[in-house]
Amino acid sequence: MWKKVLLISICLISCSCIINLSLIDTLHAQSAPTFQLPKGSKVVLGTYDNREIVWDIGNNDNNGSYVLMSSKPIINMQTYDDNIPTTVIPQSGNERDQYCLQFHNTNNGDYIITYCPTASLEAEINKISLTDNEKTVINRNPFLPTVSEVYNEGSLGLTLSDRAFKKDIRYLLKGHVTIPEVSDGYYQSAYFNIEQLAQSQANTQGRPFDLGLNATVPLDNNITHFYSRDWMRAGGYINKSAIRPFSLLNKSKINFAADATYTDGNWHSYTIDTSNLNENNELNPNKLRIQSSLTASLQDIKRNNHSTSKVMKNGSVDLSVNANTGSNTKMSVILYNEAGTVIQSYKMMESTRSGTNDYTLDLTGIPIGKYQVAVINEEYDASSNLPVESSAISDLMPLEIVEPHKLTYTKTPQSGASAGKEYEFSKNVNAGQAVGKITVNPQGAMPLTYTVETNGDNTYQNFEVDGLSNGASSSTSLNVKIKSGAPDLVNGGLKAGAYKFCVSAVDVSGEPTKATSDSKVCASFTVEKTNLSIAFDDPTQTNKSIAEATSGWNETATATPSTGSKITYSVSGGDANLIEIDEDSGEITYKGNGGFGKVKIKATVDDDPTTGNDNYEPAFTEKEIVIYREIDGIITPHSNSSNTTTPTFAALDSNVKINGIIGTIKGTLGTPDTIGGATTTYKYALKVDGDASLFKLEENAEDNTALIKTTANLGVKSYHITVTVSDKWSTKEIPVTINVGVAAAEDLKFYETTAAVSAITTKSVKITDTGVVVFATVKGSANNNPIKYKIKDGSTNVIEVNENTGAITIHGVGTVTILAEKQGGIGQ
Repeated sequence: MWKKVLLISICLISCSCIINLSLIDTLHAQSAPTFQLPKGSKVVLGTYDNREIVWDIGNNDNNGSYVLMSSKPIINMQTYDDNIPTTVIPQSGNERDQYCLQFHNTNNGDYIITYCPTASLEAEINKISLTDNEKTVINRNPFLPTVSEVYNEGSLGLTLSDRAFKKDIRYLLKGHVTIPEVSDGYYQSAYFNIEQLAQSQANTQGRPFDLGLNATVPLDNNITHFYSRDWMRAGGYINKSAIRPFSLLNKSKINFAADATYTDGNWHSYTIDTSNLNENNELNPNKLRIQSSLTASLQDIKRNNHSTSKVMKNGSVDLSVNANTGSNTKMSVILYNEAGTVIQSYKMMESTRSGTNDYTLDLTGIPIGKYQVAVINEEYDASSNLPVESSAISDLMPLEIVEPHKLTYTKTPQSGASAGKEYEFSKNVNAGQAVGKITVNPQGAMPLTYTVETNGDNTYQNFEVDGLSNGASSSTSLNVKIKSGAPDLVNGGLKAGAYKFCVSAVDVSGEPTKATSDSKVCASFTVEKTNLSIAFDDPTQTNKSIAEATSGWNETATATPSTGSKITYSVSGGDANLIEIDEDSGEITYKGNGGFGKVKIKATVDDDPTTGNDNYEPAFTEKEIVIYREIDGIITPHSNSSNTTTPTFAALDSNVKINGIIGTIKGTLGTPDTIGGATTTYKYALKVDGDASLFKLEENAEDNTALIKTTANLGVKSYHITVTVSDKWSTKEIPVTINVGVAAAEDLKFYETTAAVSAITTKSVKITDTGVVVFATVKGSANNNPIKYKIKDGSTNVIEVNENTGAITIHGVGTVTILAEKQGGIGQ
């Protein structure tokens, strides 16, 4: 857009200029924390009677082992076994496990079996089948726990709540207890089988049990004795109790475990249920991944072939992983929290490929936030929840999921434009000035790469995002400015007109691949024309006499700004026929043919049409020219004068005495006070030169004349004064000679023709005129001496003049002064 429009680079044709900067982040891997299952979680291990066994972890820190307890008893089974011989003599050592102890009730003669060895129970536990892989991770095969291993936490480190079912279920323990002798000898030295009561079951024995090892089992352990077989009453019965196998699982060989349902290819919020410990159920078991020769090394996280540590929400990344393959192996991903300490999500992906390959990870549904990513290469078996082989969890690499970036454009016209205008030619749209601002919120995966592109035309080529020659930035507020060298610059500024552009941005991964309403903003604005100003170089009224006007002159004006503009001149009012004005130069040519008056001229400025631009609002200025007729005056000597044109008096005449009247001066011609009016006001004055101090003027307002009077008694001689006559427009100096006792000199003057009354001082002719003559004479003179004409400076390159007739021969263009001479009469 841009007339500059937004462009990060200017394309001379209608192309979209895009600058993609490949920014490779160095992703620093960190080791994944050692995986550990929490106490109370459930795992699947081994089979019994063709059924996979679910185990509770009762202790997850037993000398490098997890202590496993079957989540449900595998079976209820009797301790009494007809195949084992009985004895009434308490045995010890190995013999104890070879006989059932029979006890005779001396009170009623009945017998009971108080203890039978647990070999048959253990044989049942030994029916649990383990695969070869499972055997490698077992520190101790499934076993029947002894009372010494469990009571008071024992060697297995299990508290009552860790090891006992919460309610109802009681299970057998290996070994025996005795009850101390009572007063009647009823229990003296008897052996008893033992079992673990549920947490909810009260131990009603009322006395502790003796382990025969100088130690007793406290009652609060909820461990009690029972008869293996009871004959005390008719129809005696054999007691049955639950068998709950225990096992020890090697922690270091467990790479990972997850809920058995997490293998469906979807994202799962990673949790391990610990609430069902000892609940007598197999809910939410976890499938174990155990140590093997499988490998998986996370080498890079990429998006659109860019290494990245950030990706837009609901986007995807490619995980570059080096791995080997095994039996139906899958590549899975584990998301940790930012610190890399807590697993938050898990997903099984596609089948593993040998070597280094990219695996596409769809992150749809994963909340925004910072994570650490790891992969694990694991076997997949949908038919079973038994452990599978896997690689170790790979090192972690950071990945942040962010909201997609959103651009906002705000117009920010710089100062300088005229009131009411946002953008104005030559004022605030010059190269380098900002026209708007891009704000990014949310920021997305910085840095962003910006592109200034078309918004329907090529004016976008005038613009760039400030400072981004490479198109990328981590800033969230950037100016869109006019490019230096933009195609629509005129004298360094955007020419007037409409401009449009769009700015789009992709993140560090090149997202989005197709612009959205958030990732792309479009703008338009108009550069208004600049108001020109113009003034005549001499704005005051021009006053020219007809003679001056005949020579021509120039009226010029100056425009601001002057660059790219053009001034034209015209006559706009008044006595338009008086002059012509050259529209380009302002040269004035008088066309009035002796006429006078007022004429108005106009200077108009607009765009110079040769530029083809339209950047200015036209402006004009006017001024007035007055062409005036020059004033003249007539000296009329007093009636006592002996000469009718030159005041000439005898020495004794009263006219030459103090306050004597020499004559009258009366203004003639000139120009009315208001051009076109009828009244011309004449003003008279004596010029301070010659003999002016001996004379004075007295104006007569009634007839608009003035008397020339003396201020002293004059002696015999000729006196010279200058009388000025003025109207509003011009002044004429009239030399006056006053003769006292001498004759008057004649006054030789030029006239337009022999019949003309008014004298002239200038005459204009065209180079093509013919029959041109100059004429001089002394009006009313009796002196017949001839008049001679000549060129004052003697040159004849412009004209030649006949010295006797005044006939003119024209040779060229210029101004020439012609001199007329006549010999005076006797006494002059």
